[in-house]
Amino acid sequence: MTALEIGAEPMTVNRLVELARSGGPYRLADDAIDRIVAGRRVVDELLRSETPVYGLNTGVGSQKAYPVEAADVGQYNRRLVRAHATRLPGPELRPEVVRGVLLLLLQQFATGHAGVSPELAELVARHASSTELPRIDAAGSVGASDLVPLSQLATWLFDRPDAAGVPQAKDALAFINSNAVSLASGAFRLADLALVMDLFDIAATTTFEGFRANLGAIGEPVNAVHHRGHQRSVAERLRAMLDGSLLWEAGQARLLQDPLSFRNVTQIHGALRESSDRVVTVWNEELNSVAVNPIVHDGEPTFSSHGNMDTTRITLAVDSCRQAVAKAADVSGERIHKLQWPNFSGLPVGLAGEESPAGGVQFLNLGHIAASLITSVKIWAQPHLLHSVGQVADGVEDTASHALHAVHDLERQLTACLTVVATEIAVAVWAIDRRGLTPSDLGAVPRRVFETVRPHLPIGTEGDAVFDVASVVSVLPDLADAAAAITTSDAGHNRGGTAPEGTRT
Repeated sequence: MTALEIGAEPMTVNRLVELARSGGPYRLADDAIDRIVAGRRVVDELLRSETPVYGLNTGVGSQKAYPVEAADVGQYNRRLVRAHATRLPGPELRPEVVRGVLLLLLQQFATGHAGVSPELAELVARHASSTELPRIDAAGSVGASDLVPLSQLATWLFDRPDAAGVPQAKDALAFINSNAVSLASGAFRLADLALVMDLFDIAATTTFEGFRANLGAIGEPVNAVHHRGHQRSVAERLRAMLDGSLLWEAGQARLLQDPLSFRNVTQIHGALRESSDRVVTVWNEELNSVAVNPIVHDGEPTFSSHGNMDTTRITLAVDSCRQAVAKAADVSGERIHKLQWPNFSGLPVGLAGEESPAGGVQFLNLGHIAASLITSVKIWAQPHLLHSVGQVADGVEDTASHALHAVHDLERQLTACLTVVATEIAVAVWAIDRRGLTPSDLGAVPRRVFETVRPHLPIGTEGDAVFDVASVVSVLPDLADAAAAITTSDAGHNRGGTAPEGTRT
């Protein structure tokens, strides 16, 4: 099997996720090996000169004033990672994320600026494709290098049977003085975010059908008067999803003007996509940056201490994105309630088949479930950048930016949002069914949603058995794939340049 090459081209979010999920095998590019050897030559020269270099022949952090004798360098490096590898109870990184961490470290080593030994780089390349990756804690980082989880990974790696001669001087610090856990974890979460953003669009268009919404708010005239590129692209996407819908015909919209949670979909979803683009840009830059302190310079027996491990811009980007996710979830919840509210929907309370004390959307409890989850999503949207880290490492590390906390809360949000959008879709399909609409009445994507989801819903048998929203969640990826195929097709979409006004009810 041909090995996948690392270090020959820039790393991106998509490439890292794809490489990690492939399982390898991996190899360093030839020019990457040359850079590593050149960087290591500088380290060896500094060692011979006995120039004090942070973490090379000295302690680290608040112990940087203590020298490390040349004869003790290897043992000191082993003790350094074991001392930082303290285990703690709680969640652990998924194996694919652990593999992503190893690949990202390899990408950073390939620059040559980390000064690692070629033996360490080759060891990482070999074991990145291991089928038995270690258990690594998903906590313990304050966002100024992921010291604890990376030390756990380094301890495992240095104990491999083929790790002879590793670690050498600087290997341990170069391995753990990185934000690779935050960045690799974040890359996978950004892949999840792309799916969730598509699902928010799908849920909204299905709700438009169930509510009989006024499509004027997503028409081209609305988008011709502003310079919001992402809002414009979302509106175009929604119009493609609704291709063929009766809602484009005069008199189909029920209200002259819908509630804001309907009218503001393109504005809010567009802002989320704009924020997502910013996070991806930051990630793609950071995936190719070197956080290791100190760095060595090309061909020069010098080094520089620095603060490149700071995660302010990483956390700032994720903080903003998590707030945008929470806003999209919030209006999804509002639409869920409006669909069940007779004064807005024009249907019986809870979308019951008839006025009775029983029936409807499982006696209205789906609204409660959504509200609970959205509350959690909002809690997880709180910014982390300015949370105080206190004075750690005897006051040497007096600021940090909590990148891993921000990434973990994004993961929690996205997991909850899958259930939120599944709930909105379920309620919207309920409303479509109660209105007596047929699949041919619906737009291209809502039609596919209705046909897929309707068999999973206990419409007309509410309360006879327990309903499991997981059955709807399970079909969401397939719905997203179908929607992508429809919205990228060139087949004559009615993109609704001008939508007819609705009638006031």
